[in-house]
This record gives sequence, structure tokens and C-alpha cells, in this order.
Amino acid sequence: MNIQSPLDPNRGPVKLIDTFDAEAIVESYKHLNIEVSRFFKDEKIYLYECLRTKYRFYHPYEIIGDSEFYKDLSENRTSYYSERWEHKEALKYIDKDADVLEIGSGFGAFLKMLNSKTINASGIELNPTAVKRCKEEGLDVDEKFIEDVAAENSKRYDVVCCFQVLEHITTVYEFLNAAVIALETGGKLIIGVPNNNPYLFRYDKLHTLNLPPHHAGLWNKKSLTALTKIFPLKVEDVLFEPIAVTYDTFLNVQLRHAKYFLEKITFKVLHKFMPNILRRLVCRFYKGRNILVVYKKT
Repeated sequence: MNIQSPLDPNRGPVKLIDTFDAEAIVESYKHLNIEVSRFFKDEKIYLYECLRTKYRFYHPYEIIGDSEFYKDLSENRTSYYSERWEHKEALKYIDKDADVLEIGSGFGAFLKMLNSKTINASGIELNPTAVKRCKEEGLDVDEKFIEDVAAENSKRYDVVCCFQVLEHITTVYEFLNAAVIALETGGKLIIGVPNNNPYLFRYDKLHTLNLPPHHAGLWNKKSLTALTKIFPLKVEDVLFEPIAVTYDTFLNVQLRHAKYFLEKITFKVLHKFMPNILRRLVCRFYKGRNILVVYKKT
């Protein structure tokens, strides 16, 4: 099978990074009370890396979640569409008179923040339950694909943003290309995704919500900044969620899943005898589990 990069418009070469047992993934989702066996027809799931951009993606593409999956997820994890660290950071890059489009608005957490600052904002969302609630709350949200919006609104928006969305997309080139088309020249594209360099995903291979059908791809600073090779974009800023926000989760992962024996022992000893010093060192030298990148369309 000739697997090609979904991010490279030339469909360039990829390399195989890892293999997963579909049965293990199905079992992991059962702990979240979500049944996902319908997505897996093959016994093995593969993780590939685009050689041009270092973007990593799962294959086959058919294993990625549908609207029913996200309805189940939002019902089982009530904080899934909640206000996030990257929302507050993104606000710092949006002018008061900007026309903003949010892709994947969820239940409207970020749109409400924009509205509170009287910033003109609209959103699109594919979860019909979320769209219905947004409309009931007076938010301008429609059930549309970004490709359809871009076809009717070329160079319309001052800011196009998406938070915790891009990692769910299989057709990443088409998605990002549409977002750029909808953005006026000089406008800002703001993307927030899980950072797949740090503790959580480096050591915990079977971290459930980082696997299909939830996630289609894995992003980090290298692959996100590589978007400038493909699209007319310039990176203006890169921010990482402070590790202090999720320090307890970080520590638990290190103590349970650290790859190297010396590393695990060091964390155990410092945690037991010098926990405050350990926390200060970690918060200084480790990156958090989410990353926010601000681009300018050139």
C-alpha cells in the first residue's frame, strides 16, 4: 500500500513510526464508557510521519470519529468543551475590531469570551447537539465545514482560529488551505492543539484520548512551524501551556511510565524528599501538554 502524506500537497513520502493493536484501543475507550469497535475493521492501526513536515498521522483514515462519537464523548466528559488555557492566550492576539471565525466552536466557550469583549465572532461546528445549544444561547454558530465557508468567504476574516480541532482532522491539507483562503492577507491564523512532545504522550503510548477514533494526527512545534513551507504563513508566536497547570498529571505519568530507570528513580526520590524543589525544576524545564501557534498570512 502506497501511503502518502495528507499534509504535503504533493502527497510526499512518509515513514512508519509505530503500530497499535485495535483491540487494545477499543478496550481503553470502554473505561470512558464509549464503544468504538465500529470504527475498527483491521487488527492493526499504524502511525506514519510525513518526511517533509514531521506531522504524524494514524492510518487507515476510516478509524476517525464521527458526530455520534463526539456526542458520546461530550456526554461522558462534561468538561470536554470547556474554557481552556489557549482561549485566554489567543484573546491577547485579537483586536477589538476584528472579524473572527472559530472552527469547531463546541458549546461556545471561546465565542462567549469574544462576545464579552464585544468582538464580532461567528463559529462553525459539526456536533449538532453543540450547534443547537449555541443557537439557543444566541451564538452565531452553524453546522458547516470550513471548506464550504471558504468557498463563499475568500479573504473575509481578520482572524481564523481553532482549538483542539486540527488533531481530529484527516484531510489536514484541505482543512488548513480552506482556513487560509478564508483569511484576509495580513490576518491571523491561531491554532491550539495537544503538544505531542511532552510527558503525557511520550511515555503513555496508549493514552486513550490521544488515539483514534478521537485523534487523527499528532502535532508538535516542529510540525506546526513546518506549515510555513506549505501555506503563505509566517509564525508570529509559539506558546506552551505551563506545566504547572497539569503538574499532578505530569508527575503521575513520570512515576508510572518514565522510559528510563534512572529517570524514574530520580523523580521518585525527589518527590519523596524534596517535592517543592522537584516542582520548581519541572516547571522551569518542561513544556506543557498543549501548544498554541499564531501565524500571519503573507
